Amino acid sequence: MTMKARLPYPPGYVLRGALLGCGHISVYHLRAWEQIEGVKIVALANRTRSRAEERAREFGIGLDQVYSDYRELLSIEKLDFVDIATTPDIHRRQVEDAAARGVHVFCQKPFAPTLEDAQAMIRACDQAGVLFAINDNWRWRSWYREIKRLVEERAVGRPRYLRIVRHNAAALPLPDGSAPPMFANQTYMMAMDRLIVYEWGIHLIDVVRFLVGKVESIYARMSRTNMVGAGEDRALMTLVAGGVDCLIDISWASVGVEKRVSQLEQVTLEGETGSIELLPDDGDLLRVSNLQGTWERPAFDCSPEEAYQASYTAAQRHFAECLQEGIEPETVASDNIGTLKVAFDAYTSAAQGQVIRREE
Repeated sequence: MTMKARLPYPPGYVLRGALLGCGHISVYHLRAWEQIEGVKIVALANRTRSRAEERAREFGIGLDQVYSDYRELLSIEKLDFVDIATTPDIHRRQVEDAAARGVHVFCQKPFAPTLEDAQAMIRACDQAGVLFAINDNWRWRSWYREIKRLVEERAVGRPRYLRIVRHNAAALPLPDGSAPPMFANQTYMMAMDRLIVYEWGIHLIDVVRFLVGKVESIYARMSRTNMVGAGEDRALMTLVAGGVDCLIDISWASVGVEKRVSQLEQVTLEGETGSIELLPDDGDLLRVSNLQGTWERPAFDCSPEEAYQASYTAAQRHFAECLQEGIEPETVASDNIGTLKVAFDAYTSAAQGQVIRREE
């Protein structure tokens, strides 16, 4: 894509950003920006102004830089970028409005509810010469970066098989009958007719693309157990990616199968000369076995809460550094649309009961 002619920014320049959307995940975005040198969030927008004011007080942003209408924010504030953390149904309007003002865009996944919207957003940013990247932070989890390093170094030979599994009860009512925290914190999710794949499985699809390559085919089965949300809460997806057989097996409607709460999915990557595993039930270990033997270590060296925050910080730092240097990030929208397309193909496969052959 064509970047704005004024990039890269001069040494020492502090990027001025605004956060659009001050809901549940906004705190992780704002904590991350606080930790990144050369960036300052100068304004917030949220339809419910009181929520934006709460975040402003929490993060030392002046209340005169708080808006209930993001369009007013864009017309008043001098910005280099916006961080969009709103619901997907309004992403297109916000991206196009930011692009029209020459403002770069960092947008929360999933970045569009339809392929038409996604393509229009990419086109608008390309025409405006602004960077458009997606905050798909799962690939920035330190353990997936380490697995990628091991794969590239051929620690287990050429990959042949990849399995990612996680079952929990996130979409089921609590024992007292109250709504699960997932829905209580993000109430809009209750009405979504596309749920676990669109909201979470898309992260894991992106991890598959990151670790082994482009997705060549997908077969999916989905179902709904919970009576709280409208969308599916179980999905089983079989993919071929980069010539590797892959399985994504996820559930938000399973009782008693998760031995311990963990940041990790259960992961097995088998290569021609060994295997790599993530083991949440064995104390959050990363284990590598090959012809030289077996070694294991903790998958992360901080608290689970810090590990969760770190993926946001790493993804956002990467965006800021690419913006400062005038280069494309890993999750530039023109590439991340490939992840979105696979998610949409999963729904098509589940509806038709057949394998979807595809090209990226």
